[in-house]
Amino acid sequence: MNKTLINKFCRKFGFEVHGLGFIQSLKKSSFKDDAFARQKELVKSTSPLILDIGANRGDVSDRYLNLFPEARIHAFEPFPDIYDLLKQRFEANSHVHCHALAIADVEGQKEFYVNNNVDTNSLLKPRKTGLSSDAQVENNRLIRVPSTTLDKFASENSIKSIDILKMDIQGGELAALKGAQQLLENRGISCIYTEAYFIEQYEAQPLFHDISKFLYAYDFTLQDIYTPIYGKGNMAWSDAIFVLKGK
Repeated sequence: MNKTLINKFCRKFGFEVHGLGFIQSLKKSSFKDDAFARQKELVKSTSPLILDIGANRGDVSDRYLNLFPEARIHAFEPFPDIYDLLKQRFEANSHVHCHALAIADVEGQKEFYVNNNVDTNSLLKPRKTGLSSDAQVENNRLIRVPSTTLDKFASENSIKSIDILKMDIQGGELAALKGAQQLLENRGISCIYTEAYFIEQYEAQPLFHDISKFLYAYDFTLQDIYTPIYGKGNMAWSDAIFVLKGK
């Protein structure tokens, strides 16, 4: 029996068999699949509702617009300097609504760590890991930013379902999900595209397995991981897609 037939059987139970070549490609970060192309396959709506949490300058929102020209996008960026750029980028685009907010597990004012590389800004305090990324996350200053929860935002904006929840918030992903429990209980999120860490780059940072365990309780399954980044021979972080079963 060849591997194709074996995998046809194994997929019924939610796993596949891979050979040495796959393991080597994993080690070398040579994935062929593109996370955005996969989301295009997974999301059937031509005008999906997308929440871009940690939108930064809007590159991912722009990519979603290329995939789904009729998408409705809410883009969240709490760092004022970058939010201004985000807002300017989409001010003439009625499909993108920008919000100067952090998404967390509670509403209110939050301390926000502004780091050497603003792409690593976080609600969590950076910590040293011994990897080259330490220089990027070294903190420069603290500011305070407004935060809300996904459940509150959804309620205020009459949102019942979200086609894609994208998160890139430097360790704050689990807190954001904890603030969306009503949406999750109502099966109101179909696809989650998130960054997840395998090391603690930030203090008290939830890791990949914490996110997975939380989502599995709401009937999500891991579709795949993408763009893994390595440090000292081990996976440090990656992107991942989780999908709601039956959607």
